[in-house]
Amino acid sequence: MRVPRTHRSVILALGLATVTLVWMLSGTLVGTARMPPQAPDATHAEASQQRMRVLVTASEAAPVEREVRVQGHLEPWRRVRLRAETEGRVVQLAAEKGALVETDAVLVALAEDDRPAQLARAEADLAARQLELSASERLGSQGMQARTQIKQTQAALAAAEAEIARLQLDIERLRIRAPFAGVIETREVELGSLLQRGDELLELVDTSRLKAVGQVPQQSAGALQHGQRVIVTLLDGTQTEGHLGFISQVADAQTRSFRVEAEIPNPERRLASGVSAELRIQVGEERGHFISPAVLILDDSGRLGVRAVDADDQVHFHPIALIRTEMDGVWVSGLPPQARIITQGQGFVTEGEAVEPMVATPYDS
Repeated sequence: MRVPRTHRSVILALGLATVTLVWMLSGTLVGTARMPPQAPDATHAEASQQRMRVLVTASEAAPVEREVRVQGHLEPWRRVRLRAETEGRVVQLAAEKGALVETDAVLVALAEDDRPAQLARAEADLAARQLELSASERLGSQGMQARTQIKQTQAALAAAEAEIARLQLDIERLRIRAPFAGVIETREVELGSLLQRGDELLELVDTSRLKAVGQVPQQSAGALQHGQRVIVTLLDGTQTEGHLGFISQVADAQTRSFRVEAEIPNPERRLASGVSAELRIQVGEERGHFISPAVLILDDSGRLGVRAVDADDQVHFHPIALIRTEMDGVWVSGLPPQARIITQGQGFVTEGEAVEPMVATPYDS
């Protein structure tokens, strides 16, 4: 019986599939027979002996100044606004704005007007009262003058003396003098200005010394003491230094911070007042490590610290405290005197884990 062509194709395809399956099974069986027997835990034991490689850098503690840093500004050592103590017209301005004046120098002069005439009249009245008192006392000694009359004459003499003193003081106040050496910062009057008592004349500032002023947070105020060294850095990089001279005993009601002032010498008056400055108050010395901020991590409790490797190459977390910050790193305490700090891989190891430390080179990042 002849098989149709279609049936022959199906039978041929089934035959090829059967041969292919037998060949695959035979290869698997042969491969399995050739594989050497292995202990089921050999691979696990080998993996357990491999240690995590980490980069470390050796660090040794060094003495470092502990600082309190605050932002502040410079103020004049002294400043005063001079006001008129009597009325009058301005007839002399002895110095312009910006001028450096000495102590007791005349700055502004007012017109005398009729004050000299008033003083002369008061002096004449005083002379007359003195003669009256002399005559009254002489008559009183002879019993020809009542004691009350003598007292009245004495009172008139005292009034005449007081009037002279008042006029002399008024004339003295016509010349406004500098209470200290300084620079005229502002001037509110011109020649011919008519002044009343209390009118503002000018502002005088003493910049031979300056005050570096800042506000210290309450958590740092307890470390401050009078006389501590203060390094002052201006925005243009200029540095100077002084010593802490004032520590407020009452916190600011808004910020709860304490005002501090440091005296800064400025004999040549090169430093200007009013400019911004950074105050670094030296509050003590301790030993610490200088590290990159990149190695700082937080543990599960949220504590800031670093991971280091001990003598047995085991990882330990060390909580740290910041001592001071620099442009290229930070000084910290809390590490042993000598430490191998993990600089790469600290995020992939755990407490007590044995690792393979690799010493970091300048080319490691």
